[in-house]
Amino acid sequence: MKKKKVFKYISSFVLLATLVISMITPKSFAAVNGDGTDEINEQYKDKLSLQPLAPAFSVKTLLKWSPANDPDSELDRASVPLNKKRFKGHQINPLANPKAGITSAAITLTNHDQSSPVGSNDFNVYAFDNWQLLDSYIYWAGTDEGIFAIPSPDIVDAAHRNGVPVYATLGFPWGSGSPEALAEIQAFTQQASDGSFPVADKMIEIAKYYGFDGYFFNQETSGVNKETAVRMNEMMRYAKRKSDIRFSWYDAQDNNGNINYQNAVNSKNDMYVTPAEDGVYGVDEFFLNYNWGVSQINTTVSTMKSHNRDPFDAYAGFEVQQNSYNTSINTNALLDEKGQPKVSIALYAPNSTMGLARNPSDFHEKETYFWTGPQGDPSKADDSAKWKGMARFVTDSSVIQNLPFTTNFNSGHGKQYFTDGKVVSTQEWNNRSIQDIMPTWRWWIRGEGSRINASYDFDHAYNGGNSLKLSGPLAANSSNDVMLYSTKLSITKSTKIKVVYQNQSDADVSLGVAYGEDYAADKMKYYVLPKSDESGWQTAVIDLKEDAGKTAYALSLKVSNSKELKDYSIHLGQLSVYDSKEPSLAAPRDAAVAEKMLHDAFTAEARINWSKQENVLEYEVYQQNADGVKTFIGATPNNYFYTPNISRSIENASADNITKLYIVPVNQNYERGKAAVVDFDWGMGTDATEIDPNPPSANVALHAQVTGVSAENDAEPASKALDGTAANNSKWCATNKQSGYMSIDIGEPKTIRRWRVEHAQYGGEAQNMNTVDFELQYKNKNGEWVSAKRITGNDKAVTDVILDQPITANEFKLQIYNSGTSPWGAIRIYEWQMFESDGLPRTENIMMHFVTAENNKGEQDKVFLDRVKKGQIVRLYKSLKSTEVLAEKQADQDGSVTFDNLDFGPDAGRIYYTVQDPDTRESLKYSVAYVSEKVMSVINQIKALPDVKDLTLADKHIVNDAKVAYNKLHPTERKQVTNYDRLVQAIERMKELQKGNY
Repeated sequence: MKKKKVFKYISSFVLLATLVISMITPKSFAAVNGDGTDEINEQYKDKLSLQPLAPAFSVKTLLKWSPANDPDSELDRASVPLNKKRFKGHQINPLANPKAGITSAAITLTNHDQSSPVGSNDFNVYAFDNWQLLDSYIYWAGTDEGIFAIPSPDIVDAAHRNGVPVYATLGFPWGSGSPEALAEIQAFTQQASDGSFPVADKMIEIAKYYGFDGYFFNQETSGVNKETAVRMNEMMRYAKRKSDIRFSWYDAQDNNGNINYQNAVNSKNDMYVTPAEDGVYGVDEFFLNYNWGVSQINTTVSTMKSHNRDPFDAYAGFEVQQNSYNTSINTNALLDEKGQPKVSIALYAPNSTMGLARNPSDFHEKETYFWTGPQGDPSKADDSAKWKGMARFVTDSSVIQNLPFTTNFNSGHGKQYFTDGKVVSTQEWNNRSIQDIMPTWRWWIRGEGSRINASYDFDHAYNGGNSLKLSGPLAANSSNDVMLYSTKLSITKSTKIKVVYQNQSDADVSLGVAYGEDYAADKMKYYVLPKSDESGWQTAVIDLKEDAGKTAYALSLKVSNSKELKDYSIHLGQLSVYDSKEPSLAAPRDAAVAEKMLHDAFTAEARINWSKQENVLEYEVYQQNADGVKTFIGATPNNYFYTPNISRSIENASADNITKLYIVPVNQNYERGKAAVVDFDWGMGTDATEIDPNPPSANVALHAQVTGVSAENDAEPASKALDGTAANNSKWCATNKQSGYMSIDIGEPKTIRRWRVEHAQYGGEAQNMNTVDFELQYKNKNGEWVSAKRITGNDKAVTDVILDQPITANEFKLQIYNSGTSPWGAIRIYEWQMFESDGLPRTENIMMHFVTAENNKGEQDKVFLDRVKKGQIVRLYKSLKSTEVLAEKQADQDGSVTFDNLDFGPDAGRIYYTVQDPDTRESLKYSVAYVSEKVMSVINQIKALPDVKDLTLADKHIVNDAKVAYNKLHPTERKQVTNYDRLVQAIERMKELQKGNY
C-alpha cells in the first residue's frame, strides 16, 4: 500500500493546554482531502493483496463513491441488521440509573487504513463483548484517505446482534485551521440552491449501504465561522428529516464556530441539541469534554431540560486511554442525592484494557474489572474502590426475546477454532462478526459457601474459540447459581433447552430458569443435568412443556456440592432454547473463487462468493488437500468472503494442484447444512517456489522478565515491548519522557548477534515519533552495564542490525537518550527483539504475478520483472536447486528490469528468480512459467494482427494463418494462448467484412 503508516494516539501527546483534554482525531495531521488519489484500497489496486479495507473518504471521494467503483463494497457490508427489540430487564444494582447510558469511542482496528475489517490471523484483538451496558459504539479511527472513517463490518455485526448502533468517525483536523482544512469544512457543509445538502444525502446513502447507523462528529478545526457552524447544525437536521440516521457530537465547536471546550452543555454550545420549529434536532448524543465537575453537570442537566431534551442524551467524557481503570475520575460529580448518575457516560479509548492484559485471554479478565468493577459482580458494584465499574452506573440490556436463541459463548477470537468440540484449525484468529451474544452479567453469582470462578476458556470450546468455564476450590455445602442471560422468552408446549457441557461428576449441576420478572430465587426452576465421568462434551435436552404459558426472564447454571472439592470445573459449550428444529439448509448456490492471489506455491489468498440464503446464521469455510483433512479457514455471516489462509504443503498437495473449498451454511440452531464445493486451482506445482532451509532463529527476548523501567503508562507497560506483536497499540510508552530505560532478564545466558527494535512508525504513528538515539547494553560478569551497540540519528521505523561483536549475557538494558523529535514527546517502543543467529531477514521477493517470461525462438527469450526497487540485485536461475546464476542485474531505479538474449529451449518450463536488498539476505527463489516456443509463436502471431477496428478483407490470410496455427496446437497447449480472445474477435470481424462484401 502506498499510504504511510500513521496513527496518532492521545496517550502519546503532551497536552499543551493544561486544563483542556481534547479529543484529537488520529492522523489529524494527514491531508484532510485524502492522500491524493481516489483509490479506496491502493493495495488491491496495486495487486499487492486481496485483503479488503474498511472504507474512508474525503468529501470529494465520498460524493464520487458508488458500489461499482469500490472493490471491497460487498465484503465491507454489515450482514446483521440492528436488533431493535432491545429491552432492560430487572435492575439488579440500586446505584445504577436505568435512564443512563454509555457510549464508547474505542480504537477497534490497529490501523484503519491497513487492518482487515473482516477478521484476521491474530488472537490479540479488541474483542469487546460487554454490549449489554452500551447505548452506542463509536468506531474511533483516523485515516489518510480523508475525514470519514467508516466502521468495519465485523464490529457492526457484533454490535447489531446486541441491539447497539454503531457510528462512523467524522474527524476534522485538530488545531489551527489550514486553508485546506477550512475548505474541506466548507465543501462538507455545502448547501444546494434547492436547500438540500449533497454530502448529507451521500452520508445517508453510505450508511444505508454499509449497514451502520450514524456519524460521530469530531470537529476540532479552528477558524470556522458562525454561519458555517449554523449550516452544519442544519445539515444534521436535514439528514434526520430524511432518514433515521443518528449523530453523536463532541464538545469542541461552539455555537459561533469557535473551538471552545465547555465540559458541559450550556448556552455557548446548545445549538446542537436545540430542536427546530418542527421538533427536529441535530444531535442525538452529546459527548462532553473531560474536565467537568458538579457545576458543569448541573448546567448540562438544566440546559438539556430547557430544550425539552433528556439529560441522559448528554454523556460525560471519561478519558481512559493511558491508564484504563487506573484512571482517577471524580465520578461523585455525576451523582444525584440518590447516588445515581444525572447524565450518561462517554468512554474514550476503553480498549486500553488490552494494555493491562498479560495476553488475549487475560484481556477478558481486565474487561470484567473495567465494566463490572472490582467486586466482580454487577449487583455489588459500588463506590468502595477507586475504580467504579460501569455496572455501578447503568443497567443491563438484552435482546433475547425470540426463539431460537443459541450461544456457544464464542467471544469472536481464539488461538484455535473448534467445530462441535473438535479442533479444526490451530491458526490464531479473530472475527467479531461471528461473536455470539455473551452473558448479560459478568459475573452475577448467587449462593453460599465458596464462590465459583467464571471465565472464558480458550483451550476448550464447542464451536468457535472458547467455552464458559466455572471452576475453583469449593468448600463443602457450597451453592453457586451463575446468572447468565436476561431474557423475555415465551414458553410453549414445544419449547426445549439444549445444554452442551463437560462436567466433573463431583457436583450437582442444574440449568436454572427464572419465571419471575425480578429473578426472585423462589421463582427459579432448576432442571438437573446428568452427571458424567467422561472427558468429552455431552448434550442434555430439557423439555419445558410443563411450564408452557410462562415467560422465562433469565437463564442460569447452578452448581451445588455437598463435599469439599479442591479443583472443580465445568465447561459450558452451548446453550440453545428453541421451539422446533430449523429447516436443514441446502448447499449454497453459485459458489465460485472470484479472485485469487498466490504468495508462493504453498500460501494464497482468495475472494469467494455465493448466492445468499434465507435462515442462515453464518457460513463456515474449510479447505481440503490430498490428505483428506478438512481444515477451517474462516467464517462469515456474509455471502462474500475473503481469506488469506489457503495453504498446502509438499506432503498434502494433490497431483492436479487443486485444493477443495467447502462452504457450509449454519442455521439459527447452529446445525450445519450441505456444503458447496469449489476448486481452488494453484496452477503450479510445489516446486515452483523455494522453502527456507535456514529460517531466522527465535527471538530470545520474547516474554522476558522486565527487571526495571524508568517510566511507563499503566496501559502501555514495558512488558508490551516483549510480547511479539505491534498490533493493537501493543507498545511500551512513557508519556512526556525524552529519555529513559527498561531492563530485562531472559532467564539464562544467551549469545546475541542480532538486535531489532520497532519504533513508533512501525506501530502506525508519525515518523517524527521514532526513537532517535538509543543503546543496547548488557550486564557483564562484574555486574556492570556495558554498551553492545548505540544507534544515533535514527528516523526509521525499524532498527534491525547485526552487532559488531556477539554478546553473551542474560540481563540486558534498552537505554533511550532521545525518544523522538515530535512535539508530543514520549518513549514509544513497540518491540525489542534479540536473536542468537546473525542472519538478517531475507529480502521479500517480487510476487509471481509481477513477473513474465517469453520463450521465443533461439536466444531471444526474455524475462520481465516489475516492482523492482532501486539498488536491488535481481538474479535468474535455471532450476529450484541450482546455485549457478544464469543472469544478474542491479536496478538503477524503481520500476522494471528486463533480461534479454536468454535461451530456455523449445519446451515449456519455469525460470527461477531472486531479489536482494543491499543490506539483507537474498530472497527465496520464486519462479515464472513460460510456454513452449511453439505456443509462444502463436501468441506472437495473434499479437501481430492489426487492431480489430483496422482489419480489412486484405487481412483475411493473416487472420486465417493465425487460426490454423492455433488449431494445430494440442488442446492443452491451446489453453496457454493468453490472447486467444483477440483471435476470436479478429475472426468474427472478418466474417462481418465478408458478409458486407457479398
